[in-house]
Amino acid sequence: MRFANVIVCLPLLLLLNCTGSKRVQAPPTQFTASERSQPELVSEPSYIESQRQHTDRILVKDAELLYERGRELYEQGILDEARLYFEEALCLFQYSNAGLDENPELEQTYYAISSGIQRMELQLLAETEELSLPELEEPKDLLSPLDEIAAVNLYAIEVDPALEDLVSEDLKNQKFDFPVVVNEQVLKFLDYYQGRGRKSMEDALVRSGRYLPRFREIFEEEGLPLDLIYMAHVESLFKPKAYSRARARGIWQFVAGTARLYDLKVDWWLDERLDAYKATRSAARHLRDLNNDFGDWYLALAGYNGGPGRVSRVLRRHGKMDYWTMAKRRMLPRETRNYVPSILAAIIIYRNPERYGFFVEKDAPIEFERVELEYQFDLGVIGESIGVPERVISDLNPELLRGVTPSDPEGYFLKVPPGTGGLLQAKLAEVPANKRIRLKHHKVRNGETLSHIASRYGVSIRAIADVNRIRNVNRLKLGQDLIIPLSYSKAAEASYEVDRNAEKHIVRRGDSLYKIAHSYGIRLQDLFVWNGLAPGDVIHPGQEIYLSSGAAQGVSGGRK
Repeated sequence: MRFANVIVCLPLLLLLNCTGSKRVQAPPTQFTASERSQPELVSEPSYIESQRQHTDRILVKDAELLYERGRELYEQGILDEARLYFEEALCLFQYSNAGLDENPELEQTYYAISSGIQRMELQLLAETEELSLPELEEPKDLLSPLDEIAAVNLYAIEVDPALEDLVSEDLKNQKFDFPVVVNEQVLKFLDYYQGRGRKSMEDALVRSGRYLPRFREIFEEEGLPLDLIYMAHVESLFKPKAYSRARARGIWQFVAGTARLYDLKVDWWLDERLDAYKATRSAARHLRDLNNDFGDWYLALAGYNGGPGRVSRVLRRHGKMDYWTMAKRRMLPRETRNYVPSILAAIIIYRNPERYGFFVEKDAPIEFERVELEYQFDLGVIGESIGVPERVISDLNPELLRGVTPSDPEGYFLKVPPGTGGLLQAKLAEVPANKRIRLKHHKVRNGETLSHIASRYGVSIRAIADVNRIRNVNRLKLGQDLIIPLSYSKAAEASYEVDRNAEKHIVRRGDSLYKIAHSYGIRLQDLFVWNGLAPGDVIHPGQEIYLSSGAAQGVSGGRK
């Protein structure tokens, strides 16, 4: 999904002032406002009802005509005039002698028009404005494959005739719930995936095992073709933190504006585009809306990639046509022309990877449970509470940008390893309010360096760089808002200068099993086994913690 990012504003169209703005002329073939007025003297109740229904039918038709004219102008970029038509269309409803709740046709028309106007306004924002979020530098291995797919030169690919025979035979035995066609473009992408794109395909097939079972459930719940879950390969290679140069993020490559349209929160603390499961539900709903708008799944996919406004403009200017005609006549950008055939090729391979030479073992599905949090907590505090590395919590919740859960009046549901939810709730209930979050904010001032800032707060440069995802520690922006992770103070780091060859560790004040494992470079799970401990067990100053299986076995009497 490749529109520009936006800050989405609350729609105000339903609060229009119907008397104080410039009015547009209603279509001349319809009644004027004065002709809609109800006659004062009518004798028969049935006649009154008949006239009311007749007047309301005319009102509905007038409102629809005004709305359609406004939409035409809107798509041509004549926004001010279009909005006058929209305003007039909504204001017509004040002339009805029946309330909206008394006339289902009036109510349905009113909300259909207001919803359509709202969607157009929000989509315009999504395509034209820039979201004022901090730019985070990302490693190259998280780049979305969309940029590479856009650059694929299909004319340079020569397809082996044997591949076409292989696919034809395969499709005879496969049943898809999505309209899969095989043409020259699809065959060339199948060839691409087996050649130049082979490594990416293999890696994504393995990675997809973490998500596909839950994705199927979500698409089924939303009433979508299950084969469409494989378009996530084209969007992100199933990488939850994938991003594109268009600032789209996540497995489903939402830009911020469209994400907010579909109830994904995007702010400084939280980016739910990176929540694989929430983003999947939003993607399913967006695809369903696009298919309802265009009545064609291929046009829906084109709209998902290039923006529904672009597809609508082509249809309005050139009349009804299918996706393949648009692509052949180059009415869509190159990326969108490559997008649909690349998805069809991915669906074919994912449904039967061995047939196309991909013999991989998929990762096991990610398992977790959700815990509702009433307050903000540092992920380090959460990790220590249940005896797991902070990185484990962070990996389960990639939407948390700052290592802290968000403040949400409705609560926030954190994903934690299976079997730790109850323990976490009990432990967090004991954490004092001043110990829940371990950070401060610092705005970069003129002349400041990361070294100066780290020294001021007693924090290492590396700690600040890691929390804020700063790749170049010598480059800061004036006014940049930095998180200072106080839990990683230099004093704390110094206390873990340890003898890596030691066989046991004497617990010090403030120690946790995670800190001990991290400082000695050993696995936390091994500490549990060697010391007969379980997640959540409390350790005390002076207690001996064995650092190897040999040390534990060499002591009679078992574990302390």
